[in-house]
Amino acid sequence: MVRRDSPPLQRLQITVALLVLVVFSGALGYHLLAKTNVVDSFYMAITTLFTVGFREMGVVNDATKLFTIGYLVTGLGTATYAISNLTALIVEGDLRGYLKERRMEKRLDGLQDHIIICGLGKMGFQAAWELKQAKIPYVIVEKEEGKGQSNLRLEGSIFLYGSAMNELILLKAGLERAKGLITTLPTDADNVMVTLTAKQIAPDVPVVARAAQLGTESKLKAAGADHIVSPYEIGGRRMASLLMTPDLMNYVDVVLDKKPLELALEHILVNPASDLVGRSMREVRLRDTTGILVVGIHRPGESLQFNPKGDDVFQAGDVILAMGSHGNLDAMVGIARGTTRL
Repeated sequence: MVRRDSPPLQRLQITVALLVLVVFSGALGYHLLAKTNVVDSFYMAITTLFTVGFREMGVVNDATKLFTIGYLVTGLGTATYAISNLTALIVEGDLRGYLKERRMEKRLDGLQDHIIICGLGKMGFQAAWELKQAKIPYVIVEKEEGKGQSNLRLEGSIFLYGSAMNELILLKAGLERAKGLITTLPTDADNVMVTLTAKQIAPDVPVVARAAQLGTESKLKAAGADHIVSPYEIGGRRMASLLMTPDLMNYVDVVLDKKPLELALEHILVNPASDLVGRSMREVRLRDTTGILVVGIHRPGESLQFNPKGDDVFQAGDVILAMGSHGNLDAMVGIARGTTRL
């Protein structure tokens, strides 16, 4: 019989197999004993099994009657159990949950250049909300089963329940295809473990880690974290800056915090195939062609050059710090990659 702790799909398969076996056994018996054709045999098997009792067909003799009695005793019990198990699958939501999980897995398999958020605490939730507003694909990895599913602001998000320190979970989240990983787990030890695990799987994927306590940044850096965020340090700096340089902070708010997001900052790599290579800022006139503002250029082996001049020439390998709307930045990415011509 079917165990209640069996996987939903296995329970469904066994249930259907039991029903089919009972019906086929009845149809075969009536075909051999009552001399009925195929259609009439299945008709007799089903009407007898479900005790409808419209009318008997074929040869009705003692053998047919004895078979009917045995068929009812054994088949009715089996069919009743199978139907009750099928009903339980639907009513208890196991089948629906399984199908939902399968749909989620298909969405995960199709993701590319997404962000993985480990931990759905306050910081993880805010990170997910920002990414959702910016229409950037993301996956939430959360240990607590079902957490976040009922939150309307995260409706449509992809949730993967399990430990973010588990290598298999990160692989399932598509880490090797991801654009980056954010770990916001409650303790620094957990964030260090997530960073180490992620870097072992995909060393080139950037990791942004939360530092819960001051002084643990060095441990996260040693683990391989590319960027470290300390909420208390950032909060303290911001509070002081609001009093020392309020105009600057208001500008930052416009760029980063305005809802819905209209402006964003992005690092864009210049590929050798790009039309930018060998041409100056003045020649390409990016503000006119794409609408973006070039804030700075970072060249390999050199420090970031803010506010580049008109005669500065782009080179392959340059990383452009650009500011603009998401649509304009997408256009700039196409030019930098060489897929769009100036």
